[in-house]
Amino acid sequence: MKGKIQPRGFTLIELMIVMSIVALLMGMVGPLAINSLEKAQAKQEMLTVKNWLKKVSFRAFTTGKEHVVKFSGKNIILHLKGEALSPIENKTFESLFFQPQQLSYSAKGFVSPKLLSGTFRGKPMVINLSQWVNDETAITIDE
Repeated sequence: MKGKIQPRGFTLIELMIVMSIVALLMGMVGPLAINSLEKAQAKQEMLTVKNWLKKVSFRAFTTGKEHVVKFSGKNIILHLKGEALSPIENKTFESLFFQPQQLSYSAKGFVSPKLLSGTFRGKPMVINLSQWVNDETAITIDE
């Protein structure tokens, strides 16, 4: 005796339930993934600035010329001291913002002032350039 052949497949209701569950999960996980990506990009920008400032220090030392780095908003401009009209390098960032200020690099590669202030992802920050660029560390001697 042959039985009836049951049709195989999913009903419309089953498909709609699965799609709503997937949409709910994507709505919860998607923003977390995007936020993590933005954090990683911001950290990469901070590391880029750190390495670039060290590179400027090395450049000043190897050329024996004083350099000036001007910060204004999201832009950073590098030029030789006394030659502000001809920038050597120009950088723009997304996560970093600086008040108008400038750093001076001596011919020996040392930077002044020692602190750089700005905002990182909307939060205030102060960078200690003594440690970043000049590799100075506080040494205490017990006597």
